[in-house]
Amino acid sequence: MKKLFALAAFAAAMIFTACTGNKTVEEDLDFEKATPEAVVSALSEKLQAGDATAITNAIETVQTQLNKLLEGADVEKVTAYANQIKTFIEENAETLKSFNIDVTPLTNLFDQVKALPGNAEEAAEDAVEDLQEEAEGVVNDAVDAVQGAVDDAVDAGQKAVNDAVEAGQKAVNDATEAGKKAVEDGKAKTNDAIQKAADKLKF
Repeated sequence: MKKLFALAAFAAAMIFTACTGNKTVEEDLDFEKATPEAVVSALSEKLQAGDATAITNAIETVQTQLNKLLEGADVEKVTAYANQIKTFIEENAETLKSFNIDVTPLTNLFDQVKALPGNAEEAAEDAVEDLQEEAEGVVNDAVDAVQGAVDDAVDAGQKAVNDAVEAGQKAVNDATEAGKKAVEDGKAKTNDAIQKAADKLKF
């Protein structure tokens, strides 16, 4: 009889422990009780532990929780959880793949979250902002290109002016030198003529 009581007590203790353990897991992944950061932290712990079954169960639990939130109207809340979990999935994609864990259902849920009215409007606004930035970039590039062309043209014009000034200055200098030489030659010839005339008068 005592053995029966002992076995019953042991079984009860095991059941209590199992239930407590499951409750802890559920609380870690319960979106009603755990923040997005806490959920991701719980997923990270299970991933680091290397228990494929625990990870698979955790991913399925998270999927169920996201589905529940999607059925509600709290766009901000479901977006907060989805964004955190999506980041976790992306950062640990290779590890999850090594455990043969299919995250496609979660990926589909992320797409649904992204398509929610509030998120769709935000995505559209982001797209418009991206287009505006791209257009501004194109305009700025065009302005820079035109400014560059103008600067090049100004530089080329300035070089042409400088070359012309230098060529003109050289021509003036050459003409001045030629004039000086002509004057010197003229003086020499005049002096020769005067000298020859003077020599003739002596006779």
